[in-house]
Amino acid sequence: MAPFLLIATILFCLALALPLVQLATGWPEDAPLAGMEAAAAAPAWRRAAWWQGAFQKDFDAWFARRVGFRGALVRTANQIRYALFNELATTGGDKVVPGRAGWFYEKVYVDAFRRGGAAPESELRRRSADVKRLQDRLAQDGIAFLLVIAPSKAEIYPEFLPPEADVAGRPARRSDYQNFIEHLRRDGVQVLDAHRLFAERKRAPGSPPLFARSGTHWNHYGAVLVAARLLEELARLTGAKEPPAVAVVGAVTNRQIASPDNDLGELANLWQRRSLAGRQVHPQVEIRPGPDKPAVTFITDSFGAQLITWLQRQRLLARHDSYWYNQRHYGWPGREPAAGSAPRGAGPERLAGCDAVVVVQVEVLLPDVGFGFVEETLAAYDRLDAALGAELRTEATP
Repeated sequence: MAPFLLIATILFCLALALPLVQLATGWPEDAPLAGMEAAAAAPAWRRAAWWQGAFQKDFDAWFARRVGFRGALVRTANQIRYALFNELATTGGDKVVPGRAGWFYEKVYVDAFRRGGAAPESELRRRSADVKRLQDRLAQDGIAFLLVIAPSKAEIYPEFLPPEADVAGRPARRSDYQNFIEHLRRDGVQVLDAHRLFAERKRAPGSPPLFARSGTHWNHYGAVLVAARLLEELARLTGAKEPPAVAVVGAVTNRQIASPDNDLGELANLWQRRSLAGRQVHPQVEIRPGPDKPAVTFITDSFGAQLITWLQRQRLLARHDSYWYNQRHYGWPGREPAAGSAPRGAGPERLAGCDAVVVVQVEVLLPDVGFGFVEETLAAYDRLDAALGAELRTEATP
């Protein structure tokens, strides 16, 4: 018995020491965690902080982020919880909600589904009028405008939401998208309504899924459907005589995951990651090249990334400048600026040489179209027009 207790004690002490060894040496390598969380600064020693308990609190937060095998321990705890109770961790940054039949949703979309519209009528009316005013002002400079409304996964596939989402009560709750789209149409704003497109496609017999089971964005197939419609709209708005065109003629289903079609599966931080995604849907397309490729300035949220990347990869744009949430800039070809640049308020000069401005925005972020772009650009145009008016008045004065 004594040798057994001795060996058990040694093994127990080694198990306690192993996380500290891993913390100090980095060996063996820990399992990485996906997502973002607020950084915990190293605690600063001060006598007053010690006696007040602030140092201990700061040290605990700092050490908890760095303890050895944290990633493996978090994934193990999450996996047990998901396997036994169909639950996922509710702390941290982007939260993942498990639904029915292995479907995952991002919590912000489930909350919006349950809450319904919150924007007052006066705000919806004002923002729609501002978008129309910007559209008209851009037209004076020969620039087309198009708002692409990306659909929420919770709105298109509510049948897989968890019971607490109150799917049965959804018809009585109008969303901000439902209220805002009426103002946009009434004001004559050019809109590519991908929510409506997806709802119609879903109802069509034999239509493949438009969202990945463990993804929060439209899947590869859905993104290309929107890309094809986007090219049609741009050709119509710009009057291009020989524009490029895309036709989605079929779909292929396999296990190949196109980023970001498993982003929620990664964010769940489980040991099973790729297996969560299930079978993936990819489009079969026919592409007709055309010399009249549009030069586009995109103001986009995360839904636009897959869309823009595919258009760029297929060489269907003459060029593009993309502003992620109206901040970080990515240009193609060959105009990507230094990391960290955030040209907010740059005004009409960043639109020089483009044929169209396209705002890509998911419906739950409406009615703030363009993340400040509309208001900033209108204000810049107003200053420009006022300066030109004052210059003309000065020239006309004898």
